[in-house]
Amino acid sequence: MIYNRPFRSFLPTCRFPMLPIPVPPDFRIIAHRGASAYAPENTKPAFELAQKMGISEVELDTQLSADGLVVLCHDLTLERYGHGDRLIESLSAEDLLSFDMGAWFSPHFFSGTPMMSLDQLLAEFADTFVYHIELKGRAKPLPEAVLKAVAKRNLLDSVIFTSFSYEHLLRMRTLLSDGRLAWLVDAFDPQTLDRAQALNLFQLCPRADQVTEETVNRGRTVATKIRAWGISGTPQEVRRLIHQVIDSGCDGMTINWPDWVG
Repeated sequence: MIYNRPFRSFLPTCRFPMLPIPVPPDFRIIAHRGASAYAPENTKPAFELAQKMGISEVELDTQLSADGLVVLCHDLTLERYGHGDRLIESLSAEDLLSFDMGAWFSPHFFSGTPMMSLDQLLAEFADTFVYHIELKGRAKPLPEAVLKAVAKRNLLDSVIFTSFSYEHLLRMRTLLSDGRLAWLVDAFDPQTLDRAQALNLFQLCPRADQVTEETVNRGRTVATKIRAWGISGTPQEVRRLIHQVIDSGCDGMTINWPDWVG
């Protein structure tokens, strides 16, 4: 399969001979939805590939099925994956886990790759990873369901709960007073920093193109760590954003190409 190829063969070394880009020793390299540049996002092959690359942290997206199972999927509908515009939260767990989540990415290599549940992921990889679990779905019971799945596998120490949703994080904080939370934001405006204080954050996570040394220092007033997201674009743009994140003093980043840094 494609993810058994030597990983450096994926790198455009003829164009960028200096890859991988060096990072500080304690910098967190987080495989975004697994190694999602090379395998379908949020699927077992993407996480297996991240593991084979030597990556110790992964990010993943969670939503609730109509009957309450936590499943891994980024988009609120199945349209991008080739299964119509049905909402994830309107479908049963049985239906969702039967969908092919690999053919849209590569019908030759990944056709037949099923959707995963959070429990399946945690059972498969256990404490292999630090899991950055994003509360993506809109269902109000999502924080409780995710916490229950993590506690079932006794992996609370291996998890950072993340979300764009302030409400989801506020609910998680009431459920878990000492859990590690991370708020995904666009930038560090005064209102964001003020609201962040109520969450007792482990991470504050700005968009990569917004980070500077100044904004990172401001973020540290309300969070222990600063982790960037949103690294995308052409190879040149990705390389520029990686350097911007590192030079700003961020503590880590999510990235689809985790083998570009190291």
